[in-house]
Amino acid sequence: MSIPVSEANERLATTAIIDACQNALSEMEEASKETADEANLTEKQKLCAMVRDSERQALERTIVYVKQESEALDLKEYYQERRLKSLGLDSEWSPESDDVGFGGNRVPGGADYDW
Repeated sequence: MSIPVSEANERLATTAIIDACQNALSEMEEASKETADEANLTEKQKLCAMVRDSERQALERTIVYVKQESEALDLKEYYQERRLKSLGLDSEWSPESDDVGFGGNRVPGGADYDW
């Protein structure tokens, strides 16, 4: 999510993550119903229940974080915008302007290659 490609791609990714987390949570609910009576659990089963609770919290926090990210997708800068900026093509063009705004810093023979 640090360098997004497109809003549609990011939306699909966030939806897939949320769906996967929700599926894992629903599976955990079924497993926790089986071990609901903690009085009859062995020590290993109690430890497993603690780990499951920690995993449940992590999944719930992940869902909250990804939902916040999906709400802010319109604020991100995507590949096309970054590429246009890197080429200097993100500003308005006028026919009167001779400066095209890109490639101005390259000169023939100006590369510093050590062959």
